[in-house]
Amino acid sequence: MNFTFSSSEHGTCVVKLWATGRYGFSLPKKVDITTPSGASCTFLYFNKKLSLKAEPGNRMIVRIAIGAFLAGVPAGGGAVEIEPDMPPYAGKLTPVRIDTPRAPMRVRPGKRHARTRLDAECGAA
Repeated sequence: MNFTFSSSEHGTCVVKLWATGRYGFSLPKKVDITTPSGASCTFLYFNKKLSLKAEPGNRMIVRIAIGAFLAGVPAGGGAVEIEPDMPPYAGKLTPVRIDTPRAPMRVRPGKRHARTRLDAECGAA
């Protein structure tokens, strides 16, 4: 998932969410934020708490990472871990599509895609 958001300090920044596993449900999740000047920060989300509360969704994880980015990230150069109780970004997120080809289908194709035999006639034995 890719987004852009606007910041008065940095301008329009690009956000990339890297979620592992099929359909992006696995943990850990990584959020990369890149400013127009080329500086980037990486945020990691791990669900460490064993509770009955649901895990935050992917968009909420992105909003929490943006909130941490705008609050001022320590300049250590490494990845910063975020928590679900951190304040999220309240502004507008704009989804962005990248012009990369989609992954091939992982399911069996339907009958429309099945091979047909040219030499076989209907009713021929």
